[in-house]
Amino acid sequence: MGDFRVRQIRGKEDRHAMYAHALRDIQAFELLLERNAFATKDIHIGAEQELCIVDQHYQPTKSGGGLLASINDPHYTNELGLFNLEINLDPQKLAGQAFSIVENELIDLMSKGQKHAQEINNQLILAGILPTLKSRHLTFDYMTPIERYQTLSRTLYDIRGGDFEIYLQGVDDLMASLGSVLFEACNTSFQLHLQVDPSEFAPLYNWSQMISGPVLACSVNSPLLLGRELWAETRIGLFKQSLDTRSSKNHLRKKLPRVYFGDQWLTESPVQLWKNELMRFPLLVTSDDFQNPLEAINQGQIPDLRAIRLHTGTTYTWNRLCYGTSDPPHLRIECRYLPAGPSIRDEIANFAFWIGLMKAMPRAWESTYPSLSFREVKDNFIRSARNGLHAAQHWYGKSIPAQKLILDTLLPMAHHGLEACGISDSDRKAYLGVIERRVSQMQTGADWTVKSHRNLISSEKSTSINQKLVARSIQYQEENIPVSDWEPIKKTTLIPLLHTWEDKTVGHIMSTDIFTVHIDASIEFAQRMMEWKDIHHLPVEDGSGNLVGQVDAVTLRANGHAQPKKYVSDIMTAQVSRIDESASLEDLKQLLTDQGEDIGICVTSGDKIVGIVTVNDLTPYLSVEPE
Repeated sequence: MGDFRVRQIRGKEDRHAMYAHALRDIQAFELLLERNAFATKDIHIGAEQELCIVDQHYQPTKSGGGLLASINDPHYTNELGLFNLEINLDPQKLAGQAFSIVENELIDLMSKGQKHAQEINNQLILAGILPTLKSRHLTFDYMTPIERYQTLSRTLYDIRGGDFEIYLQGVDDLMASLGSVLFEACNTSFQLHLQVDPSEFAPLYNWSQMISGPVLACSVNSPLLLGRELWAETRIGLFKQSLDTRSSKNHLRKKLPRVYFGDQWLTESPVQLWKNELMRFPLLVTSDDFQNPLEAINQGQIPDLRAIRLHTGTTYTWNRLCYGTSDPPHLRIECRYLPAGPSIRDEIANFAFWIGLMKAMPRAWESTYPSLSFREVKDNFIRSARNGLHAAQHWYGKSIPAQKLILDTLLPMAHHGLEACGISDSDRKAYLGVIERRVSQMQTGADWTVKSHRNLISSEKSTSINQKLVARSIQYQEENIPVSDWEPIKKTTLIPLLHTWEDKTVGHIMSTDIFTVHIDASIEFAQRMMEWKDIHHLPVEDGSGNLVGQVDAVTLRANGHAQPKKYVSDIMTAQVSRIDESASLEDLKQLLTDQGEDIGICVTSGDKIVGIVTVNDLTPYLSVEPE
């Protein structure tokens, strides 16, 4: 999330001052471009690795702050969620075995973090979206207690005028709302950086947009969110909606979300990207110690341009302009759309593929792209996020299956691009070979996850399935096996999990296919529901979906013909047996004993029902209860 020395904007004078600082930074940036002050030789690459932290049950933890202190390595930093960390890798010169060097450094840093995590019964995992995430992990106590995150969350909430809402459709649907930006913490990525010559920035940036769809198509790794099967790369839709300050109440004119792909080609210098973001998006934060960049330039110093960078750090383009304060300063294009995982080897292969394609930009591209439809390029990106390798791609006016486009056209281009910048034969063949096998076999991380999930969903509860996905992913990641070689989990696959009575929770055994009745429904309708589904109790919800009561079959039969009682609200009981999904089976057993074993217990999150559990669900586990 960038600069941590921030605070909330206090009134119009404070806002005016922040705009003045940002405008002065843009003026300084233009001056640097005019003077050709940027580095153009010794091109470097870099990367940032976001990751998740899980406990011995493969659930998200709150240990990020303590683990960061324990690791005590400047490469590591915190993230928005306490169950996330980030590793900033060292820049590498784009030559020789650069990608092998990056891979080995990342393996070493992950191993170091893993060692400290295991000391507190935690593990690190690379996952675009952690399958075991639940709504209870998105409460404020899971937010890293740093002022920047809290300020951004409060300010975005105020601008939006209410809760952040997400609505995603895939095989399943997901509708949810949250009073903070913590939906963003569900997303973990592997972000790539390529240093570029400013004179080539505009065509290279446009080319990075052109290749985004097919690069994403072969890299998708995030099909599950809160137990729902959604997009192949659900992060794209989720990240956009998690920080969206637009509201359905204000839709009379077109406004861009703060997370966006773009709407047109870049036709001017890179400074136009920063100008557009300053014009389009309200300021969120400010600070108290901005440098005068024009004075710095006049004194022969490298200006930090901190004000405009602070603002653009609160807007999120999938391909982003980055300014480096080295001597001389440099420009980078950052690729932000690739997910973490499935393995380090897969990530470095994605890195090599993207760099190879960037360095293979066609010579005629600068004169070609104005005639191409930007909307088709954007469509490629959305198609790929939804369907991965199963999406067709628009390519120079033709529709081509993603697999064919990558194998026949883009992989040869990437080989040529890497060769042209001096990458060794061994690196080229090793990493692009990973892409070739993955695409040929049509098995991305998303494909593996979906196959495994579907194999298990008819016979196991969601909590256990997601634990198995995380457990098996960690096993493959520790061996650094590319996802093309991962065997999908089957019903017969043995994956050791913690099965003791003490380790199981209500979430492991509850049913999530719930039938409820509206508080204003008729008694006759409720009675028919029970008959049709052969059930004896129905939870009652109000118009906002809050659990407000329960009705049972005996009461319904006794009152079905009574007058004036004709609505569920007339006969329901407001006393509902409730339990949290994280509660132990011992707690559940005690509640069933106290309430009567024939009564269904509602599993709740806040005022919402998320499941139901009965003595029949508990019975199979009673045999393993400790004496």
